Amino acid sequence: MKLLKRKILFTLASEIDFFKINEGFEYYPYKFLYARLLNYKSSSIRDAVLQLAASGEIDKITRNKTVLFRLTAQGRSRLLYFFPISVGQKKVWDRIWRIAVIKARKTIKLGKARAGSTSEVTQSGSSEVEQARDFRKLRQTLRTLSFRKLSRGVYITPLPISAQLKNFLLEEKISVKIAVIESRRLLLGDDKQLAKQVWSLNSLLKEYQNLINQAIVLLKYIKGQKSLTSKAKKQFSLILDSYFSLLGKDPGLPVKLLPIDWPFDLVKETFLRLADRVKAKEGQSDGV
Repeated sequence: MKLLKRKILFTLASEIDFFKINEGFEYYPYKFLYARLLNYKSSSIRDAVLQLAASGEIDKITRNKTVLFRLTAQGRSRLLYFFPISVGQKKVWDRIWRIAVIKARKTIKLGKARAGSTSEVTQSGSSEVEQARDFRKLRQTLRTLSFRKLSRGVYITPLPISAQLKNFLLEEKISVKIAVIESRRLLLGDDKQLAKQVWSLNSLLKEYQNLINQAIVLLKYIKGQKSLTSKAKKQFSLILDSYFSLLGKDPGLPVKLLPIDWPFDLVKETFLRLADRVKAKEGQSDGV
C-alpha cells in the first residue's frame, strides 16, 4: 500500500514539472488513476486515495456528481522526499562530502536463558534481532537520502541532507551507532570518477536513454492514431512506471559530479510531451 500511495501522488503530479511547480495542480477523476496504474486493482486504488485524502496529501471534491482529486502542497512535499534529485537540483554543490559511519553496539552475552540456548543483548539493551532490524531501517533511510555504500559500514553523499538524517535519528530509537563526517576533500581519486563508480551512473544513463527511446516510439505511434488505443494505454502505463522508478534511482548529484549532457532534463521534457499527447488523445476517445 505504501508504494501504491507513492505512485498515486506521483501520477497526480506527473503531467507537470512538479520539481519546480508547487501549486495549481489539476483535479483528476478515478478513471485517470485506473488508466495510469493498470497493474493495480481499482478497489486498491480507491482505498489508497481515500487514505491519502484523509491524511491531507490529496484534496477531494465532487463536481457534477464526479469525485475528483488533486495533489496538495503537503502531498507534493511528501512525494519529493522520495526523490533525492529534488535536493540535488536546488543548489550549487558546496564541495562537501557527507560520510556516514555505522556500527553495531557491543554485544554482551547474558548466559543461558534455558537449556541449549543463550540470550544476547547490546549495551543499549536491544536484542540481535532488533539490531538487525535497525540496521536495515538505517540503511534504507541512508539510501533514500542518496547515500551510497563506499565500504562496509561506510556510506557517502554530496547532498546537504544532514538535517533530514538528524530528524530521522531523533524520531527513531535505533540500537546502531552512527557518526556523520563532513569533508571537503578525498585523499585518493577524483570526485567525478568516484561519483560515477559509487552511483553506477553508466547503468543509470542507459536506463534513461532506453526510456527516452520508448517514449519517442510511443509518441510517433500515437500521432498516427485517431484516438488512444488499448496498446498505447498499456505502453504509457509501463513508461510512467519506469519514469517513476528512474526518478527514485537518480541520486540527484550536483551537476559538477555528473557526466556531460546528463539526460534527466531531456527525459523529463520527453515524458511531459508524451503525457500531453496521451491526454489529448484520451479527450478524443471520450468524445467518440
